[in-house]
Amino acid sequence: MSDASYTVLVVDDSGANRAFLSSILEEDGYRVAQAADGEAGLAAAAAERPVLILLDVVMPKLDGFETLKRLKADPATRRISVIMLTSLGDQESKLKAFDYGAVDYIIKSANEAEVRARVRVHVQLALANEELIAARAASLRQIAEAQRSLLVKPAELPEARFSVYYRSLHEAGGDFYDVVPVSDGVYFYLIADVAGHDVGTSYVTPAVKVLLKQSATPAHSVEETLSYLNGVLAKTVLEDNYLTAFALRVNRRAGKVVFAAAGHPPALFIPRDGAPRLAERENPFIGMMEDSSYETASLDVAEGDRFLLYTDGLIEGGGNEKASWTDAKDGLVAVAERLRGLPLAELPLAFVRAMGADKPDDDVAVMAIEI
Repeated sequence: MSDASYTVLVVDDSGANRAFLSSILEEDGYRVAQAADGEAGLAAAAAERPVLILLDVVMPKLDGFETLKRLKADPATRRISVIMLTSLGDQESKLKAFDYGAVDYIIKSANEAEVRARVRVHVQLALANEELIAARAASLRQIAEAQRSLLVKPAELPEARFSVYYRSLHEAGGDFYDVVPVSDGVYFYLIADVAGHDVGTSYVTPAVKVLLKQSATPAHSVEETLSYLNGVLAKTVLEDNYLTAFALRVNRRAGKVVFAAAGHPPALFIPRDGAPRLAERENPFIGMMEDSSYETASLDVAEGDRFLLYTDGLIEGGGNEKASWTDAKDGLVAVAERLRGLPLAELPLAFVRAMGADKPDDDVAVMAIEI
């Protein structure tokens, strides 16, 4: 640990008390910062980022309780451990201190040994907690990197002619996509959203990739692929959960697409010549019931036509929280008309920005596909 990890901030309007506490702490090897009032204490806490604060309760202007409230309300200082210092010994003051977020309470008449012991315990706990947080963050970064490594990049399948925007709300998210070569000139595109935002949702991604590789073949229809996904996932990783998905199989040789939504918003079809419109074919969620069946729709397409697949984070951004696709469909179509001339690589991000979904309040995945 660096010396900065052992900085203790003493906030007390009494110079004598600050000097007394500082001498004890410095003797034990701590680096001590001082502040003579609550406002100065807040500024020092933000600047010094101490491992522990000893905070006097009775101070003019901004008392210790209000200072503590402000420390805990500020994301920059809320995790700093605070021990309250006071000559008050009543139960109500102690409970108030704990209620506001203090980790301990020392009466100013306490002897040096007690002060040292309490400081030592809470410094050890604070540093151990920071180590745990750092370890968990590193673990989550590894999970996020593993999940992202499974998401195919446009450069890896240039013949699939797609571009993508992907953002997870947390380190790893429930939104994902995949592109699977079926045969020469035929590709299967899937965009999906697992219910929830916890890290566990990211484990669905590898399962779906394996199942798609097994079932997105010329020998399986899109209906059969979705039924296969549903049957296996309902009995395994989605036993207590479900996912929504939009599946699109493009046959460029035949000029044909087959698609289906499984509890998911419809895709946008943006023909090269003609008005954008929704590609709709609603079906049950995946993983909710083992015996669900799925039906598809089809479209004739030509070179230059495009599809936009997306998760609900696209339509819940920009103040549209919890909006359904039916509420947002007119806006989506209008945006599609406005952005239709953009290069394929720029389309997903442009859609995210146009829909106000570029703020981190949900997972978002958007995939643009060109025939």
